[in-house]
Amino acid sequence: MACLTCSLTSHAATWVKLKDNAHSKLLLDKQSIVTQATLKKVWVKVEYKTPQKNPDSVDKVYNLSKALWHFDCTQQTSATTQVFQYLNQELVYSASVDMKGAEFIEPLPESDLEVAMHYICKSNSVASTPKSTVQSATATKPAAPIPTAEAALTSQEEKQDNIAKPAPATNNNTPETTAPKPVVPTTAAPTKVNKTTSAGGTLNKQYASCTSGVNQSPVQFENTIHAALKPIRSIHKFAAKDVQSMPHGLRVHFKQGNMMVLDKSAFQLKYLDFRAPSEHQLNGQPYPLELQLYHEDSKQHVAIMSILFKAGELNAELNELLAQLPQKAGEIIPLKTRLTPNKLMPTNPQYYRYSGSLTTPPCHEGVRWIVMKSALQASTEQIIRLSTAMGGPNNRPIQALNGRSVLE
Repeated sequence: MACLTCSLTSHAATWVKLKDNAHSKLLLDKQSIVTQATLKKVWVKVEYKTPQKNPDSVDKVYNLSKALWHFDCTQQTSATTQVFQYLNQELVYSASVDMKGAEFIEPLPESDLEVAMHYICKSNSVASTPKSTVQSATATKPAAPIPTAEAALTSQEEKQDNIAKPAPATNNNTPETTAPKPVVPTTAAPTKVNKTTSAGGTLNKQYASCTSGVNQSPVQFENTIHAALKPIRSIHKFAAKDVQSMPHGLRVHFKQGNMMVLDKSAFQLKYLDFRAPSEHQLNGQPYPLELQLYHEDSKQHVAIMSILFKAGELNAELNELLAQLPQKAGEIIPLKTRLTPNKLMPTNPQYYRYSGSLTTPPCHEGVRWIVMKSALQASTEQIIRLSTAMGGPNNRPIQALNGRSVLE
């Protein structure tokens, strides 16, 4: 272990504070900056205000992490080759990976990696190569920290190119239409709450929220309130990993990196679910297909972005997925073609927003729903094939608003 730590003390460090918030403090050793060909590397440390759990060794906790980060300023990507974790100055975990095996990826928007890359790639400081290098075997690179709420609102960081509006431009040339504005009735009739699951079966008693909850989803958009909602900042350009046949339909899992900023928190995209016909309705009318992108923040709060589809022209992105669907229950098919969520989103950033629930058991409430106003198109054949692959209709019926407001 001594040879691993020696590289941390081979020169007099000059620590520069890059970020300090309620969660952690990020510092960079300016003296350790080294340029090698097209790459720059630097030692950093993150001091945590509360102990953190190691994702690879759950029995270990730490409050200080030191790591060797590499940056390709031209490609705007980064990799980690060494990491040391301490609890009250005592080393509790270390890992490294050979530079040849390091995977360079684009940092999450406003993460510690991106903050450091922004500093390094603008810096003209170059130090000599440290005398000691680490050649330890086998390691897992630490995941990039989830962006904090404070960082998510920093106006300077908003200008970074990899933060987009919620509706990035697509390349599939799929026509989109603007959903009709809901008609506000003079007296809204109460909506009957349906006590069934998405598949229409009777609910298990353990899912009490599905029958007793008062803020359930989906809903019909009526009596909307004009609230001048701001466009949602997001990045949804990282490819899907696989598609799985689930009891309630089809689910596409995504690799790490896709996210959106909502209510000063960064929500990471976990997966995408299909509903046919749609669960949400505009002016009492359902759409033939709905895509729901499930996001979570660091505190496991849930936000779901929903995109509606209408019958029309063939959708190139859905065609790629249809060619790789699982054939039996529970089957997981790794995707061979690149499917990115931003190509399944409308370019119009306008949306409806309300507080609701999951539409499948356990129907937990407190879900932040974002339903895009513009509907994309898919061919009737594509919609039928998706519905058939999911075993027929899998939408949950409309639930009562119970006094909730729908914002637009």
